[in-house]
Amino acid sequence: MNKKTVIKRLLPFLWLIVIWGHSLMPSDVSGGESNFVTQILIKLLPFIKNAEQAEFFVRKAAHFTEFAILAVFIAIALSTFVKPGFKFAMNTILAGLFAAFMDETIQLFVEGRSGEIRDMWVDLAGVCLGTLIMTLILKQKKAAP
Repeated sequence: MNKKTVIKRLLPFLWLIVIWGHSLMPSDVSGGESNFVTQILIKLLPFIKNAEQAEFFVRKAAHFTEFAILAVFIAIALSTFVKPGFKFAMNTILAGLFAAFMDETIQLFVEGRSGEIRDMWVDLAGVCLGTLIMTLILKQKKAAP
């Protein structure tokens, strides 16, 4: 196995360290990160009046984005041994769903945090989008002469 393939296969695991590392942060630390981004948004987008709603949006957008990126990395890893198609997409989605389940489970054991079914749905939506994008890209790449 060449170096490029090893890196492709390691990407999802390295990204999971980032995701689960955030889940291991106590609520005050995680809230501080969200608040920082929320304050920037409020300054950049003056029509945002409600900081609480903005922070909710920031948190959900972070979940969605983290898991969309995870799906991209899973798809890249899978593409080294599975052709893009239905099986490829299902394997990517199931791996992402498992990661989301573990992410929310981790939060059950962290001070001030809670596992949320709603967040798993947001995570799954991110996984589905990342999977769709990568499936289309990889199918197009395989079809190109």
